[in-house]
This record gives sequence, structure tokens and C-alpha cells, in this order.
Amino acid sequence: MNNFSIEKKYFNYLKCLIGASAVIIFAIISFAPLFFAIERLQLVTGVSVISAMSSFADRPANMDSLTFTLVEASFSAVATVLIGLPIAWHLARSEWKHVRLVRALLAVPFVTPSIVAAMGFLALISQGGILWSIGIDLRLESGFIGTISDTFGWQHPGHFIALILAHAWFNLSLVIRFVEPPLATFDPRWEEQLSLLPGGNSRINRLRNLWIPFIGPAVLCAAAMTFLFSFTSFALVKWLTPFSETMESSMANMGGAAGIMGYRVDASLVILSTSAIQFLILMLTLILITLLQRRNNSRVSMISENVARHNRGKLSNVGKGTIFLGMVFTLAPMISIFIASFRIRSSIGSGQFTERYSFDAWVAAWQGDLSYVSASEALTNSVTYAIVTLLISLPLGWIISSTIHSLEKSNNVKLAKIVDVMSMLPLAISAVMVGLGILLGILRYNSSLFSFFLLPVLPHIMLTTPFVVRIMTPAMRAIDPVFEQQARLLNLSPIKCWWHGRLSFLRGPAIVAASLTLAFSLGEFGASWILVRTGSWDTLSILVDQLMSRPKFDPMVQPVAMATASMLMILTFTLFVFAERFRPKGDGGGI
Repeated sequence: MNNFSIEKKYFNYLKCLIGASAVIIFAIISFAPLFFAIERLQLVTGVSVISAMSSFADRPANMDSLTFTLVEASFSAVATVLIGLPIAWHLARSEWKHVRLVRALLAVPFVTPSIVAAMGFLALISQGGILWSIGIDLRLESGFIGTISDTFGWQHPGHFIALILAHAWFNLSLVIRFVEPPLATFDPRWEEQLSLLPGGNSRINRLRNLWIPFIGPAVLCAAAMTFLFSFTSFALVKWLTPFSETMESSMANMGGAAGIMGYRVDASLVILSTSAIQFLILMLTLILITLLQRRNNSRVSMISENVARHNRGKLSNVGKGTIFLGMVFTLAPMISIFIASFRIRSSIGSGQFTERYSFDAWVAAWQGDLSYVSASEALTNSVTYAIVTLLISLPLGWIISSTIHSLEKSNNVKLAKIVDVMSMLPLAISAVMVGLGILLGILRYNSSLFSFFLLPVLPHIMLTTPFVVRIMTPAMRAIDPVFEQQARLLNLSPIKCWWHGRLSFLRGPAIVAASLTLAFSLGEFGASWILVRTGSWDTLSILVDQLMSRPKFDPMVQPVAMATASMLMILTFTLFVFAERFRPKGDGGGI
């Protein structure tokens, strides 16, 4: 046996050992908080998870939160598809300039921190906002919105509409990501040939026999993922529908009283039953998404995107109008935040206000005039957490992706699927429940960890590593093994073969994964809202929430909150633009 074979043997052994260790470590990180939380809640309540689930319906407020969560998530999924599908259709089926730039801009909402999205829609619908200025009052619900409420007996329709629009805005890129790439590379000759047959001689027939079978699974997959993210939405629900509770916000509001022996046992019971019901629903949704993704992987004839676009011709006026409205919908909340950060409205009595524009709110935010922590200190905390998260999540996600790919290459498909599904399971645990799990686990075993500065990093790792896996795994699958074989012919060592035959092709996806990990960590809100308020290490997202929670007697409160949100928005937007420079050309417009 030559030296290369010996080195390769030990190199593969080391890869297997590291891969197995990474999978085990991530499994422990992901499931330990949930296990600790359930154990603690069962100890406090004296009932099992099954018994708690069976008593869920006994509390009317539980059923109200479940009903509202299912309704808003379902409506959000439908609205996202109705808004995103026409945009994806016209984006894919025409030849036009700057398509990559438009894709990137339409994908920005998905990486925007949820608290920033909430502030954007608040600025959009509040007095002085764009919608309010054209007579659409979704916040105070006056005018025709109030008429709708009075006519149908619908309480707070404006708040519900704002929430659905915000969820559609937040998840718009999911529809574009799933639908636009296959449409853009679809061979136009198939449609032309079908139009000559009885089954395709009309638009209805082509829709039934071609487009629904072709893009139907992609549309349903995007809708299911929108349902998943809307189901666990917290910041948007907290600020846009203050009179309604979802399961997520219900657990968050009761989290401060849960897990304490002899105190508010009802709160612990609510969280135990609600989290179990929520986990089951999210697991079923993830299973549905997996099945739809498998169906979505079967493709018909594909050709070059440039050739397909050239054959279809220029963008029509309807297409231009659709894309323009999509861009307005995407940019309006972000522009509204920025404008609101400079606008200071002061009451002059009798319901009258005066407005002025200045940089005062930015100065006050940076110096911390209205908060215990300044924006500069919160920014330092946010960046510190994000960097530590990156240093752990990126290598961990990379190793898990490499393990999945190695198992697939060795025909161990079942084990590869198990590891793949396991890496996605943190998405079935809501951010609030992740925070509560860590909080209750610490309360049960080591309360001194409450003073540990890097405590919020743990949920960030749990919630960002799955996205690293989602980015790196397809990139590894796309590498042609011939490059590594050629490196071996040059008599390079296994490490150098890996360096030149694999790593050089993964630098772009790795930079994308790193940038998005930083962005998601900077904007994480649900778990941080549970954990950070137990200490004194506010992040930018928590600081925005704290500022907006203050009474609005001081006219500077809202502008300062908007200025802080603008800082966070600019930071994450910069990271996203940087990541887009390295995104593969055929990767579409989403995440």
C-alpha cells in the first residue's frame, strides 16, 4: 500500500470521526433545550406532555390562539402566492436587463430582521405613513376600514390585513426562489408543441396539463414554507396585531412565569401544552415540505436560461407593470422606516401635529438618550454574538453538509436522509420555544449561567446552522468529482486534493452562508427576547422593541426606535448585497 493510500485511509477516517461528532454535537444542541424545557414543565405542573395536550382545549384562550395562528398562517400563505406568482412568472418568461439585480432586491425581505419588518409596516400604516396619506388607515382603522369592521362585525380588520401583507412581504422571495428558476430554464418548444394538441389548444388546457403539473409542487412548497414561518412569527404579530395572540406570542407572554415551582402553574401548563401542539403542527408541515421538494426535483427538458429568455422575447407592458409593483411593494416598508427615523411629530393640541425633519433621533439613538443601552453598545453586542455564531455555525453546518454528501456518495441514502432531516428539525421548534428551552434548562440545572455574556449565542447557532446546511449541501452535490480525480493524478496529498478539488468550488457558497448567518444572527428576535431580558446584553433588535414599548409622550421615542431599526436594516442589507456577489448564477433569487 503506497503512502497516498495510507494518507487517504486516515484522512477518510478522520472525516468520518469529525462528521459523526458534528452531527452528535448539533443534535445535542438542538434537542437538549427542548428536553430540558419539557422536563422542567412536567416537574412544575405534575402532568405529562400527553395529559397537557389533552387539556389544551379546556382553556378558551388556547383555542383562540390556535385558531388565530392557523387562520393568519393560511391567509399569509395564500396572499404570498397570489402576490409572488405573477412576479415570478414575468420575471422568468422574458428577456430583459438587470434581472439578477431585481432578483436580489426581491429577495431582501427574507433576510430582513423581523423586528425591522414590523417597524417598516408600522411606519407604513401609522399616521404620516404612505398608506395613511392615501386614505388607507390600517392602524387606527378609520374610514372604509372602520366601515368594514362595523358592517361585518370584524374586530380589527386593519391589523389583520397589515399582518397578512407583512407576512407576504417577508416570504415573497420563497415563491420567487422556487418558481422562477425552473420557469426561466423551461424549454419553450414544449409549450409550442403542446399548443398544437387538443390538450393544450387553450390557456385553460395548458394551465391544467402543463403549468399546474410543472410548477404546482414548487408553488405548494413555497406556500408550505410561508405557512411555517408565519406560524412561528412573533415580532410582526406582537406589533401589528396587538389585540390578538398566536401560539408563539402566547408562550412568549407567559414565559416569564413558567418553570418556577409553586408559582403560576397555569402558565407552565399553557406553555407545555401549546409547545407540544405547535411542534406537531410544524413537524407535519416540514414533512409536507420534504415531500413537495422531492416532487419538485423532477424536471422536464431544461435549456440555458439566456436561450430560453431570448426565445420568449422582451418583457411586455403587463410584465413591466407587475415587476414595478413588486419592487414598490418590496421597497416601501424599508423606505418608510428610513423616512420615519428623521420625522419628528409633536402634538400642538386639539388632535393637531407639527412635523420637522432632523438627525436628532439618530444622535439620540447612538448616545442612548432614551434607553439604558445605547445603539452603539447594542450594535457591539449584536456584532459580537453574530461573529461567535458564525465561527461555530459555519464549520458545523459545513461538516454536516459534507457528511450528508459523503453518505450519499457511498449509497447510504437512508442515513443521509436521517442526518438531513435532523439538521432541519430546529426549524420545527419555534424561536420562542428555543429561548424558553434554554431558559428553563438553565433554571433547572445551573442558574449561574444567567450571567454568561455569550448565552444568546446558543439559540443563534440552533437557528442559523440549518440555513448553512441548506446552502452548502446543494453546492457540494454540484461539484464534478472529475476535478478531485485530476488533483489525485498530480500526486497531491488527500488534503491538497480536497483543497484544490473541492474547496475552490465552495468558497462562493461558503461566503454566502457566512453572510446570511451573520444577517440572521443580527436580526434574531424571538429567542433573544426571551433570554436577553434576563441579563443586560441588549441587541439592536431587542433595543428597537424596548424603545417602541415606551409611552409615546416624548415625540422622540418613535423616531429613535426607527433610527435604531434603520441601523440594523442597513447592516443586514449590506451583508446581503455582499453575499449576492458570490451567489451562483443559476441559484435564483432566494435563499
